[in-house]
Amino acid sequence: MVSGRIVRNKRHYSLFGKLCRSCFRINQIKPLFLVLLVIFFLSVYLSDLPLRKEPRKIFSMLNRSALLASNYSTRLKIAEHFLFPWQIKNKNKISLEEYNDTDYFSSPTPVPLMVTTPLGNGTVQPYELPQSLLESHKLLYNYSQPSHNVKSKQPCPLVPHRLVGKVPVVKEYYPIDQLNSLDFRVKAGGTYTPPNCEPLQKIAIVIPFRQREMHLSILLLNLHPYLQRQESSYTIFVVNQIQGSKFNRAMLMNIGFMEAMKRDRYTCVIFHDVDLIPFNDKSLYRCPKYSTRHLSVYIDKFDYRLPYKEILGGVVAISSHLFIKANGYSNQFFGWGGEDDDFQRRCESKGVNIVRYPKHVGQYMMIKHGGDSGNEANPQRTYQD
Repeated sequence: MVSGRIVRNKRHYSLFGKLCRSCFRINQIKPLFLVLLVIFFLSVYLSDLPLRKEPRKIFSMLNRSALLASNYSTRLKIAEHFLFPWQIKNKNKISLEEYNDTDYFSSPTPVPLMVTTPLGNGTVQPYELPQSLLESHKLLYNYSQPSHNVKSKQPCPLVPHRLVGKVPVVKEYYPIDQLNSLDFRVKAGGTYTPPNCEPLQKIAIVIPFRQREMHLSILLLNLHPYLQRQESSYTIFVVNQIQGSKFNRAMLMNIGFMEAMKRDRYTCVIFHDVDLIPFNDKSLYRCPKYSTRHLSVYIDKFDYRLPYKEILGGVVAISSHLFIKANGYSNQFFGWGGEDDDFQRRCESKGVNIVRYPKHVGQYMMIKHGGDSGNEANPQRTYQD
């Protein structure tokens, strides 16, 4: 990703120094000094008016990971969502050099955001649903019944009580409008909060999407009950790339992150490929505080083995502040592959370790599919089929 540079207001200081030296030379120290002091602080105050109360560290991270914000005012608005008290260490005035990270497309907003509609509150049933879908839905939620319906102020347990380990995966495809007619216990936009306890983290699930409705339907059908058994507070964001442009998975994930942060202060972000289905609910969808967790460790396609040690693709969980620290994903990878290896190197360069669940826990099923037009293999990827 192209990032701007931090530019201090050195002009003010150098100009102020020259004027002060002139004051001393002409022996009119007090009046001119006071006048110039007022002028100096007014110039700094007025030139950096939107920034005067913001911590330098936050804006430094913002400038490094503005992730498609192409104008100054947009970046300022984005920054408001990153101002957590524990991140504010000092205050300093800075100015942000303009840059544009959308030069690769002709359109200034090439990748619109799509947040899934109420999937689903079960209130609309335009036609009779297939019996197999009703049975699959009932089967998945047999594992996910809440223990009681009384809201408690107690924090949710570190290890949820309703975990069962390996669960069946429903592989059949049902259209999204049929899923919308089922009750997935979520609010509009795919948001769920456990009814029995206070969640430990607020999670954003970001799914980069392009021409994979079948995979998306299967994933959502399995993922909602899976996350609810883990007593997760989450929102699912499906980021849809427009037709006619080459697939850029990394940019979609960057956009999903920024859009999520504009809606709420998510402490944990999970980037999730649309064709990967977890089937062991002991693989908790949580973000470590100081590490990146690679969740999709062992996939059936690869015989439940790591293709290579540095892999960091598929399903990745990372705390919001660490994602900013790593500068997000690079927007310069088009086609399939390469961006996850680059992100692994970004994490490594910032001292962010990669952690994984053991083999018997971090298991995933990959939905089989062929190659996509506009998503050809990137020659820069590390793993070769």
